[in-house]
Amino acid sequence: MNKPSISKLTFLVYFFCLFINARGQVTSFKQQGISIEALFDSLTNITSIDIAYDVNAIPHDSIINANFENKHALQIVQEVLVHQNIDISYLNGQIVISRTLETAEHKEKSIRLTGTVFDQTDSTALPLVNVTVTGKPLGSITNNEGQYEFKLPPDYAGEQLAFSFLGYHTSYYDVPARDSLLNVELEPTSIQLNEIEVSYKDPLRIIEQLQIHHSDNYLNEQCVLEGFFRESIQQNGAYVQVSEAIIKIIKPAYSNPSSLERVKFIKGRKKNDLQTMDFVDFKLEGGPFQFSRVDIARYKDFFAEENEIYKYSYDGIDVLDDEIVYKVKFRPFVDTGDLLYHGVLYIHAESYALVRSEFHLTNRALRSSGKALIRKASRKIKVKPMKASYYIDYRKLQDKWILNRIKGEILVKINAKRHGINSEFTATTELLISDCEVNGKYRLKPSELYKSRFVLADQIKETDEQFWKNYNIIRPDESLEKVFKKN
Repeated sequence: MNKPSISKLTFLVYFFCLFINARGQVTSFKQQGISIEALFDSLTNITSIDIAYDVNAIPHDSIINANFENKHALQIVQEVLVHQNIDISYLNGQIVISRTLETAEHKEKSIRLTGTVFDQTDSTALPLVNVTVTGKPLGSITNNEGQYEFKLPPDYAGEQLAFSFLGYHTSYYDVPARDSLLNVELEPTSIQLNEIEVSYKDPLRIIEQLQIHHSDNYLNEQCVLEGFFRESIQQNGAYVQVSEAIIKIIKPAYSNPSSLERVKFIKGRKKNDLQTMDFVDFKLEGGPFQFSRVDIARYKDFFAEENEIYKYSYDGIDVLDDEIVYKVKFRPFVDTGDLLYHGVLYIHAESYALVRSEFHLTNRALRSSGKALIRKASRKIKVKPMKASYYIDYRKLQDKWILNRIKGEILVKINAKRHGINSEFTATTELLISDCEVNGKYRLKPSELYKSRFVLADQIKETDEQFWKNYNIIRPDESLEKVFKKN
C-alpha cells in the first residue's frame, strides 16, 4: 500500500501581505483624470507588481492624465513621481515608495540616538524601557538587552527626552543636536508613601473608577498609528524565521469599540530557512491584523461594566513616571476551559487609566486551545500548546494614554513520530507604536487592507541593509541581529 507523500506538515498559528498576482509586468494604460492612488491600484491589479507606499510621502490624491504605452510598472511609477523628493526601490516584484531620508544633507541634520539603559544599583540592563519625547508622539523602547535606537527629526533638538520604566524614577535629558551615544542609568524608586497610599484598596472600587474615567483617559477620535511589527519563530531555541514590517493602523475612537481597527502594510523584510525545518511549515496567520485589535483598554476585555467572568484581587502598588499605579490581579470565576486568561492590570492611581497589563491563557484553557490556536495537517500529529502569554502597555501623550507596545509569545510542542519530529516552536510577536497622529479623515480602501488570512512571511520581500532608514524600530537583540547579517 502506497503511503501518501507529504513534503511538509503545515501548521497555521492564529497569533498572522499583500496578494501579488502572476500577470505581466509591462502594460499600457490610458485614462484621463485619475488619481495617483487609483492609478497605482490599477497597476497592481493588472500586473504582477505590488506597490507599497507611505501615504504621507506622495500626493496620492492628486489627479493626473495617464497615457502609457508598453511600459513596466516601475517606469510608470517613476514618471508619475518624477518631481517628488522620494525613494523608489524595486526588488523581487515589489515597488516600495518612501520619503527620501538618505541624502547627505539629511544625514547631517538627522538625529540618531543609541545606547543602553541600566539599573543604577547593580548595572543590569533593563528591557522594555520607554524612550519618548515629552509632549510628542514619537516613541521607542529598549530590547531584551536594554539597548535602544531612537531616530528623531532635527527640529526635536532641545526637547525633553524621557526614559521611564515601572519601578524606577524617570530620567530626563535634552535631545542633542546631532547623532549621539547616550547610556542611561535609572534609579529604583524609593518614594516615601503615606499610609493611605500603601493601605489595602478595594479592587472592585479601582475597577469601577477605571470604568468611570475611561472616556477621559483615551482618545475619543480617530488616530493613525505608525508601527513596527516583528514576528520570529524559533525551533528548539534556534531562529528559523524572522519577519519585520512597518504598518499603519487606523485606530477608531476608544468610545466606539464596535468600529474595528484597519491595517495597511507599508514595507517589510524577512529571513527564512535560517535552520532547516524538516517536514514542518510553521506559519503565523494574520499577525498585524490580529495585533492591531489587541487593545484591552479599548475593548475592556477584562473590566467590562457587566463583568460576570473575572474576579479581582488587590496586589499592592508600583511606580511609573514617579506616580503611583495600583496592581489588580484578575482570573476567571470558573475556569471552564474556554479561552480565558489570568493576569495583572496596572492602573494609574490619579487618572485611573489602564497603563499596562500582563496576561496568560489559563492552564485549562491551554489544554483545550489547540483547535482555536492551530490548524494542522493530520490527526496523527500531536500538537500541544505549552504557553500563551501577552504584554501590553500605554504611554502618555499630553493628557491621554495611547497604545505603546504589545508582545505575544506562544510555545507549541509538535510530535510526529512518522516524520521523526519532536520539536518545540516558540512564536514571538511584537508591535511597537512609534508615532501617532489624530486624523479623522484618513481612510483605507478595501484593496489596501491587511486581511486576517494573510501570512506576513509569505509575501514580504528581502531588502537591503538600509531598509529601515529613519523608521523607529525595536532594536534587535544580539542573537537576532546576527540573523540579518547572515548571507
